[in-house]
Amino acid sequence: MSISIVLVESHYRSRSWFLALKNIGLTHIISVMPEEYKLFKKSGFAEKNILNLYFSGNFKKFDGKSKAYFEEFLDIKLNSIVYMDRTLRKKSKRYVDKYLFFLLNKIDYFFKSVKPKIIFIEPTWTHEILICKFAKKYKVSIVAPVKDKLLPDRFMAFQDENHLKFYKNPNSKNALQLSKEAFSSVVNDRPVQYFTKFNNRNKLDFTKIPKLFRLIKISIFNLRNPNIQNSVFNDVFVKIKSIIRSKYQLFLLDFKKLNKVDKKYILITLHVQPEASIDVVGTKYSNQVEFIRNISNTTPNDYTLLVKEHSHAIGNRPNSFYKSLLEIPNVILLHPYQNARSAIKNASLVISNTGTSSLEGSILNVPSITATEMFFHKILLQNKFNPFKEEVSDLLLRYKKLNKRILIKHLEDIYLGSFSGNCGDFQTDSNVLGYYNLENLQNSFKSIIKLINK
Repeated sequence: MSISIVLVESHYRSRSWFLALKNIGLTHIISVMPEEYKLFKKSGFAEKNILNLYFSGNFKKFDGKSKAYFEEFLDIKLNSIVYMDRTLRKKSKRYVDKYLFFLLNKIDYFFKSVKPKIIFIEPTWTHEILICKFAKKYKVSIVAPVKDKLLPDRFMAFQDENHLKFYKNPNSKNALQLSKEAFSSVVNDRPVQYFTKFNNRNKLDFTKIPKLFRLIKISIFNLRNPNIQNSVFNDVFVKIKSIIRSKYQLFLLDFKKLNKVDKKYILITLHVQPEASIDVVGTKYSNQVEFIRNISNTTPNDYTLLVKEHSHAIGNRPNSFYKSLLEIPNVILLHPYQNARSAIKNASLVISNTGTSSLEGSILNVPSITATEMFFHKILLQNKFNPFKEEVSDLLLRYKKLNKRILIKHLEDIYLGSFSGNCGDFQTDSNVLGYYNLENLQNSFKSIIKLINK
C-alpha cells in the first residue's frame, strides 16, 4: 500500500525538492504561488492532486468551522501565528480573519480527505505553520530540511517548525568525519557556504538584474501571491532604500572595530529580520532591542555588551534601531564586517537567540548560550537562557570548557542527522537544480521516507 507524501511548495527553494521527490512517491502538492502552480501543472503533475491555497482576498464564503473552533482543536492561538508572519501581520483585521478562515478549513479538509503520511515543508509563513499544527494533531510526520550551518551541501531534517528534534540518517557512516570537518571549519575560520555572497544583499551590482526581471515578470503576468510577496514597486523601492541606507549607516553610525574594544565583553549577535530563525523558531525573543535591554539589566558593569550587526542586515533596519541599542547601558556596536569568529574568540560569553554564533562559540571553547533551545544545546552552558528571568552574572560563573574529544563526540551526535544535498533556492545557486545535487537530494529524501515508514 502506497503512502501519501506531500510537498508544501515554498517557491524557489522547493523546486529542487519537487524534482527530487516526484519520482519517489510524491502524491500531493500544497501550492500558494500562481507561478509555481503553473510550473507543477506544466510538468505533468495531476491538477486534482494539487491543493491551491492562493487567496486573493475575494472569495465566496463557504460553510466551515470557526477560528475559535480551530484554536481549541489545534490548541493554538492564531494571533501568535499571525504575528510571526512578516506580511500578513501588516494587513487589516478583516482581511486576516477571512484569510485564516479560508486556510483553516481548506487545510483541515485536505488532511481529512488525503490522510497524508509525510509532509516536506519549510515552516515560515502562516499557512505553513498551520500545516505543522494540523500535522501534529493528525499525527503526520513533518520533514523540514534546513541547510547545515557549517558544512556545504549538507542539510538537517527537522521534525517540526522548531530547530530542535531532527531525523537521524540511517545510512550515516561518516558522522565522525563530518563532525571533525565542522570543528575544523570553525577553528580554521573557513567561510560558511554563500555567506560572503549574501554580504552583497544591500550593495548595488549587476547580479540583481535577473531578480528584478523575475519580479517584473511575475507582476506583469499576475503570478504573485500578495500574502507572501510585495508588489514589484515596493520591492524595488525597499531595495533602493536599503542600499542607500547601508552606505549612510556604515559611514555615520558609531560602529567600532574589534581592535578598538579595550574592555572585556559579552558578545551578542543580531539576527537578520524578518527571518524564520527569529520570527518562527525564536519568536519569544523576536524584539531584539528588548532582548538586549534585558541582558544589560543583569550584566555586571565591568563588562561591555558588544552587539554585532549581521553583515547581511545592514541597511535593512532604520537608524532608530541602532539609536535604541546605544541608549542601553554599556552597549557598543561592532562593525558588521568585522570577523565574527575573531569577535567570538575574544569574548567572555556569547549570547544569541537561535544563532550559529553560539554553536561556534562552544566549538571555540568560549562559554555560549542561546535563548531558544536549539539542536546543539548539549554543548552550551545550559539548554536555554531566559533574559527576562535569569541573570547574566550567573552565566559568567558557570564556565563550561569542553575538550576537543567531547566536542567532537557531541558534534558527531548532531551529524548523525546530516544528509547529503543542497536544499537551498536556485536563485542563490543554479547548481541546486543540477543532476548531481538532485540525485543527492533524492537519495536523502528516500532515506528519510524509509525511516519514517518503518
